[in-house]
Amino acid sequence: MKNGKNELQNSQHEKKRVLNKIQILILSLLVITTVTVGGTVAYLTTKTDSVVNTFEPSEVSCEVQEKFDGTHKKDINVKNTSDIEAYLRVKLVSYRVNDADPPQHIGGEAPINNFNLGADWVKIGDYYYYTKPVAANGGVPATPLTTSLELTSSYNDADGGKQVIEVIAEAIQSKPVEAVKQAWNVNISESGAIIE
Repeated sequence: MKNGKNELQNSQHEKKRVLNKIQILILSLLVITTVTVGGTVAYLTTKTDSVVNTFEPSEVSCEVQEKFDGTHKKDINVKNTSDIEAYLRVKLVSYRVNDADPPQHIGGEAPINNFNLGADWVKIGDYYYYTKPVAANGGVPATPLTTSLELTSSYNDADGGKQVIEVIAEAIQSKPVEAVKQAWNVNISESGAIIE
């Protein structure tokens, strides 16, 4: 009987030793993992190299060019004064003024006379679009919007008046094309031309 009791005690003692070894092994693995993670974090956080990314946005702008002799606007065109290639569009706004100094707006219609639209220009809605992107830094369309646009110098109604036509131009950078399509609500062909 004593032999059976000793065997039971030896078995329990052996189990305690195995449990102690497992606990020591687990504790050792935790210490090693903590040291490894801590060392990695310390290495990664002490590395303080930095990179400065400088981004300069493009400036998009344009300028109307025209000659006016008192009754005709001639060679109406737009210069791309942007620092990037851009599409250009023009809106013609017409109204009547009296002979006061300075002239004052008066009511009534001031329709724009028909004119010859320059090559590579297209009318979509209220705008005239140059269909191709125009080079940066002073580029101009190869052909003007029109070579001549006659203004009505006087009207045969009670308040008379003269016509004024303002040429309002806009530019938008040519890329990305999807942004141009969305902003101006136009279609652009595979070759990059604005189309109706």
